[in-house]
Amino acid sequence: MKRTERKHLKENEFAHGLQRFFHFLGVYKMWIAGAAAVAAAGLLVFLGVKFFQAKALERKGKTETEILEVYAGLDKNPEAVARLETWADKGRSGRLAGLLLAGHWVERGELEKAEAVLSKIPDSPRDFLFYQSRDLMGQVYFQRKNYDKAIEVYTAIQSGAPEGYVLDVVLFRLAEALEKKGQKSEALELYKKVRDEHIEGAFSYQAAQKVRELE
Repeated sequence: MKRTERKHLKENEFAHGLQRFFHFLGVYKMWIAGAAAVAAAGLLVFLGVKFFQAKALERKGKTETEILEVYAGLDKNPEAVARLETWADKGRSGRLAGLLLAGHWVERGELEKAEAVLSKIPDSPRDFLFYQSRDLMGQVYFQRKNYDKAIEVYTAIQSGAPEGYVLDVVLFRLAEALEKKGQKSEALELYKKVRDEHIEGAFSYQAAQKVRELE
């Protein structure tokens, strides 16, 4: 296998692995939101970051490794936020820093700061990092009760996300935004889609509950 092909293969493996991590992390936090499980969430982040540090090292992604290390130590070293902010303004790797930094602000309820960071993430390339950033932007809009913007974001992800992208969480969040806005029939159809087409997905059970409630 040629060196360039091996490089692209490793990059794809890293991208898919990071996508699964963000997806799982987002799902997990939905379960513990408002509960006394901060330590468990911290452990999950720690384990996830350690895993992707190893992945980054495998592909010799020094910058990615440094970004993940800084992110893992944010709680102990708040000054590290400035380092993430500096990275967020730089090139391709800056998108990872921006996404993690925005997630940091969301966790602390600093939604305006999160939105400001996410708005700087470029629209291309349209890869998993781009769609993860848009997903997080949708969450920011939802938490700020701007359901129209949340619906706009999630609809765009639904129609534009690449094949293989994990969509069940996006569909569930879109349904929630529609329900909050009062469009219950549209929300019901999406809840059914999550229930029926993503049986092994993280929100299949919750979607089934929502279907029972709305029907």
